[in-house]
This record gives sequence, C-alpha cells and structure tokens, in this order.
Amino acid sequence: MADETRQLAEFTEKFAYEHIPPRIRTSALDVVVDQIGCEIGCSDLPWAIQVKDTYLKSGGTPEATIVRYGDRLSAVSAAFVNSTFGQAFEYDDLNPLVRGHPGAKLVPSLMAIAERDHCSGRDFLTAFVAAYEVRGHIGWALSPEMMTRGGPHFGTTCGPFGVAAGVAKLMRLGADGICHALGIAGTYSGGLMQYDHGGGSVKRIFCAVAASSGIQAAQLAQAGITGPEGILEGERGLLRIYSTQFRTERLVADLGKKWMMEHVAFKPYCVVGIIAAAIDGVKKIVATHNLRAGDIESIDVGYPTSHYQHAAISSPHDLLGMQFSTAYSLALTVIKGSNTPRDYTLEAMDNEEIKAFASRVRVVEDAELGKLYEGKLPARVKLRTRSGSVFEELVVDARGSPGAPLSAAEIDDKFRSQVADVIGTDRCEELLRVLRNVGSLDDMAKLPPMLVASK
Repeated sequence: MADETRQLAEFTEKFAYEHIPPRIRTSALDVVVDQIGCEIGCSDLPWAIQVKDTYLKSGGTPEATIVRYGDRLSAVSAAFVNSTFGQAFEYDDLNPLVRGHPGAKLVPSLMAIAERDHCSGRDFLTAFVAAYEVRGHIGWALSPEMMTRGGPHFGTTCGPFGVAAGVAKLMRLGADGICHALGIAGTYSGGLMQYDHGGGSVKRIFCAVAASSGIQAAQLAQAGITGPEGILEGERGLLRIYSTQFRTERLVADLGKKWMMEHVAFKPYCVVGIIAAAIDGVKKIVATHNLRAGDIESIDVGYPTSHYQHAAISSPHDLLGMQFSTAYSLALTVIKGSNTPRDYTLEAMDNEEIKAFASRVRVVEDAELGKLYEGKLPARVKLRTRSGSVFEELVVDARGSPGAPLSAAEIDDKFRSQVADVIGTDRCEELLRVLRNVGSLDDMAKLPPMLVASK
C-alpha cells in the first residue's frame, strides 16, 4: 500500500482553480449546465415529488434551496432532493470509463454547501473538479468487473467518497479532515442493483444517497469523528471488498494529468447509457435502407459482458424498467422515431404495436466488445428483415459519448428544452448565461433563486 487514500486527500486539499486546464473547465461547465437542466426539467415527475414531499415533512434548518419549488431545507436534505431531481429520468451525464453518474451527486451536494456557506463560484468550480477526479479515479480503479458480477452500483459505491472530498474541501477541513471524511464515507458505500432486473422507482434516489451521505461524512469529520486509514486500498477497504480485479495504482495514477472529466458523456436519449449505441446503430440501418417497423423480422444487440444484463429487461412493468429495456427502447426508435422523455410513458409501454416489436429484439453477450473497447459503451446490432436481408452495425462511440461528443451548443439546447417551459424563455437564457460563467460569481447563494419557478 502507498497510502493512496491520503494521496487523494492531499491532492484535493492542494487543488486550485489555476490547476484546471481550459478544456476541463469547459467540460465542468457542461456538466453543471446539463445537471441543472435535468434537475429543473425532471422535478415534477411523480417520484421526484414523492421524495420532495417526504423531506419537506421532516423540516430542518433552512440552509439550501430546492430547485424549481423554492423551499429551503438542510444542506443534506436539499442535496438529496435536488439529486433525485437530477437523476429522475435517466437523462443526466455519465462516464463510461469510471461508471455511474458523477454530475447528479456532485453538483447538488456542492451547490447546497456553497449556498449555505456563501462560497464563491470559483471555489465551487474548483471543489467540483477536484471531487470529480477523486470520484473518477476510484471508479477507474474498481474496473468493469464489479459491474460484471452485478454490483453494487458504482454511483452509490464510489459516489460518497467523491462528494465527501469535494464538500470537505469547500469546508476547508485540510488534508487530514478530507482524509477522515473519506474514511467516514466508506460507511455509506454500497447499493444493490436488482432494479435493472426488477424495476422500481428507488433507482431514482441512488445519486441522492451518495450526495447526502458524502455531505454527512464531511460534516462528521468537521465535528471530530475520525475514519480508518486506507479506506480505499486497505485489506478491508473498498477495492478488496467490492472487486477481485481492482487496480490500486489507478487511484492516484496521473492525478491532475489524466483527467477523468475528459471521459464524461451526455445523453441525447433518456435511457441507461449503454442503450445509446444500440439506438444509434438501429437508426443508421433504418435510415440507410429506408426500413419501416413492418419490414423488420428481428434485431439482435450485443453488449460487453460487463453490461449486457444491465439493459436486458424484456417485459418492463414500470417506466424505470422501460428505460432499462433495449427491446422497448428500440421499439420507440423505430416506431416513434425518438427516445426523449416525451416518448417514455405508461401509454407507450402498454401500446400493443410497441410490445409486438419489442418481442422481436434480443440482447446477447458479446465478450469481444469488452476486450476491444474498455472504457467505452459499444453495441453490435444485427438486423434481419422479413425479406431475408441482414444488416450489421457496430457502434463504438454513441452520440454524446467522448468519441462523438455533444457540442456546448447542443448541451445548451437540451437545457432550454427542459427549463424554458418551467421558468420562461427570458429567465432561462439569463440562467444559462450565469451557469456558463459560474466561476465569476462572488457568492453562490445568489444562484438558487434563479432556479425557482415563479409562483
């Protein structure tokens, strides 16, 4: 062991705004814009409201603002609610290399603390990038093997550590305090993934669990609670407990040089990330050969070993299951022509034409893909027509992934599509301008009122 946990703590403590390369700063702002758009746009979904109402009943010291609604709760509770909003409909950022959805846990938690403590936008952005790198290196070290064996979830496993590091930095706890916050965060690390087989709206709060627990870990460290040394690399630490193919050296490899943020992906479709490549493959085949739903006999989709069961629900019974169903998503692609939040509805799930088409889609394991394309989410599509033709398409870099990125303008348009109807066009544009320049804010407490809809 080389005290990797302490090295991460020291990296976080010393990390400064000037250490952020311009391209990484741009990517960080992309994540902030995309996440805030998802928080506002998805905040009226049934499970989002259920979570909000539950936490409002608990009350607490008014420290941070609930997006869209304007209620104020403790930083822990506000982070939980806003993080639920941000991951409420599988439309938020992801990272194929480090797995999970870093933005949906880091942005709400750090914003809650920055609002409470009146931190500058510069300090917020610095803590966010540092936390993203800590979270990213931990996920990278765990390797795809944890996903292959069915979890626990990378977000709820690695997320509390990233949040704890970023929050402890904002709270100026120093390297020792950050190290203790990381040690305490290990108490919260876990999260079973049966949802990708059995559905359930509880998946919507996975990022929220990481966001709130990371804050608690930092607050407990501030109060004097201490954590064990070596929480990541130790004999009973994260890596050895949750993976048999861990890479300890990746915890600190090229910190501040190899940027985890460079591997961020943004979703043009509101599905679990791996399905995006299959959607792109089918769209290309259908467009190239001018096919209609009735022309298609069957579709086989091959995914890497680590992921093929993650998107294989064949008969969903709720919207979460539908978003994790390659079969139903491809049915929407072919029949409806799109995979936006407007397309994933209970009516569509019960539509007989969609059901019939979905029954012709099969998900298979393609072990070669994982070996050839580590750190990516590829898919191999084989489509057979009723006339006997067979068309194949390999998609390594789905639209929105690092290899085929969305532009800042496209991310801004996605933001507008979710926010303008909620707060109005003029306020949407002003908010977008402020978010794109959040590093220049002198007080992050000035931002939350802009996220609230007029009553």
